[in-house]
Order: sequence, then structure tokens, then C-alpha cells
Amino acid sequence: MDLATRKNKFIEEFEKIKDARLVERFESFLQKELNRKEIVAYTINGDSISKEEYRGRNSKAVESYKNGLFKSQEELLEKYQ
Repeated sequence: MDLATRKNKFIEEFEKIKDARLVERFESFLQKELNRKEIVAYTINGDSISKEEYRGRNSKAVESYKNGLFKSQEELLEKYQ
């Protein structure tokens, strides 16, 4: 069955729904799926990071580096020995 046929079949079945709460659940699911962003990484805590957020974090990191806001390997070794 091709996609167009599947969509039409779904619409036919959807139109038979009498329960407004069920329609709300479909609407909610559809909005979540349409607004879902591509996950490209995870934080150390396991939170997902979208492509846009990942790029933003990288841009901030590069800016921090350019502004000298970093510690050298030697500084880190001294701190944790």
C-alpha cells in the first residue's frame, strides 16, 4: 500500500472518531512529531541536544576560547593533583 492510500485510509478512520479526547490526543501527538527536532548529541546528564542547540553551544565555546576563557592542560593538572 503506498503512502497516499495509507493516508486516505487513516483519514477515513479518523473521521469515524466520536471521542473529542481521542482527537485531542491525535492532535497533540501530531504537533509533537511536527515540532520534534533532530537529536544529534546528549549532555553528560543524558538530556538530548538538537542540531541547532549543538551548533549554538559550539559557537559559544569557540567565542570563549577566542576570548581566552579556558584553562590549559597544565592548569587542569595542577588543580586536580
